[in-house]
Amino acid sequence: MGPLIAIVGRPNVGKSSLFNKLIGEDIALIADFPGLTRDRNYSGCKIGNSDYILVDTGGITNSSSKFDELILAETQKAISDADGLIFLVDSSKSIHQLDFEINDILRKSGKNYVLAINKSETKESKNNTSDFYSLGVKNSFEISAKNGLGMKNFKTSFNKIFPSNFERNDNQNNYFQIGILGKPNAGKSTYFNSILRDSRSIVSSTPGTTRDAISEIIKFKGNHIKITDTAGLRKKSKINDSVEKFSVNAAIKIMKLSEGIIFLIDGKESISDQDLHLISLIISSGKPLVIGINKTETLDKYQKTVIRKDLNRRLSFANDLDVKYISAKKNLGTSSLILTLLKLIKRSKEKLNSKNVNKVFLDAYEKNPPPMRGRFRPKIKFIKILKTQPPTFVLHGNKIDFLSKTYLKYLENSIKKSLKLKGIPIKLVLKIAENPYKDKKNKLSKRQLLKRKRIRGR
Repeated sequence: MGPLIAIVGRPNVGKSSLFNKLIGEDIALIADFPGLTRDRNYSGCKIGNSDYILVDTGGITNSSSKFDELILAETQKAISDADGLIFLVDSSKSIHQLDFEINDILRKSGKNYVLAINKSETKESKNNTSDFYSLGVKNSFEISAKNGLGMKNFKTSFNKIFPSNFERNDNQNNYFQIGILGKPNAGKSTYFNSILRDSRSIVSSTPGTTRDAISEIIKFKGNHIKITDTAGLRKKSKINDSVEKFSVNAAIKIMKLSEGIIFLIDGKESISDQDLHLISLIISSGKPLVIGINKTETLDKYQKTVIRKDLNRRLSFANDLDVKYISAKKNLGTSSLILTLLKLIKRSKEKLNSKNVNKVFLDAYEKNPPPMRGRFRPKIKFIKILKTQPPTFVLHGNKIDFLSKTYLKYLENSIKKSLKLKGIPIKLVLKIAENPYKDKKNKLSKRQLLKRKRIRGR
């Protein structure tokens, strides 16, 4: 999972439009859960070939109302948590004194940030743009989140300014890091305690008892693991406590640090949109994942079948996930979740044979070639494997930018099946072969010039 980038600025400068523009393009899975406070949204996304988590914050004002003070406090928390910042301004209006104040806040934070001068397509912006450069921000861009003006250059520079190279050093720890996630009251703390076989976490029927992440390093079936119980993530309308807001941020940090995730669902309730958003975010982060349907000790066979069918239908975008019925309270099936996840983590770290990978990809391509695009058919030439977790495959070829999402999903499913990567997120990166002569002008010889002159004179 890549860096956390927060979008900040005054109200109505286009923060949500930029947020939607960045997460809505070139992305396979969007994990977007409004969430953590009023007007504050988190989303996992891909910009270029790099992964990020974006945060859309509430507009900063100089009002003294309790509501605006709350938004300011939450935005300051987002600035504190973020790895980088986008300072968005509205160039259709004159620079505001508050823009100077926000710029000072960002400068004093010590965080790397860029200035995005939005609405630069308007006539008014021509007179106002130079004033925003007076803020003295090193990396400044004129964009339009609405119609995409300047967005290509902005995103290209984005990868250089905020490098997403969060590769895990497998030798830094001698244990596997596992996080337990899920909505409040899904039974996370009970599960945590059943694994530890003690009462390290407080177990309560009241949703949201766990306020901070609690970790323990244990030896489990011959493996050393660091298992972390996180606070439940709930919808923004339910979050009205500053302590709980902190716990949500802590849970996302644990997701970033973990090598694999156990996601618990309350078997007595149907899977919710919140569950789906969280699962999507975990998958987009590239972390191996197993799902445990908890509290199933009272369910009969028919009820379990209904739950599983509903889960399969709503998780059609990730139909290769391991799903197990468990009871944390009765300690039934709890160990199998960890054993399955450990197997996935180990498999995701194994070195893949380049020759075998190329054969699998090219066999899948030959078996089911992509459709023609005009006079040409996209052609995959060879595959390069990057040393990352999750496994990342760079596809080299001609016209492969025309490969549809459906076809890329076909390739992904074929690869997972052939290479035994079921349940492990993988990344496909398209590397388009460039024409070495595209920028070179064809220089005609003297004989060719004379022939052209004769033909044109006829």
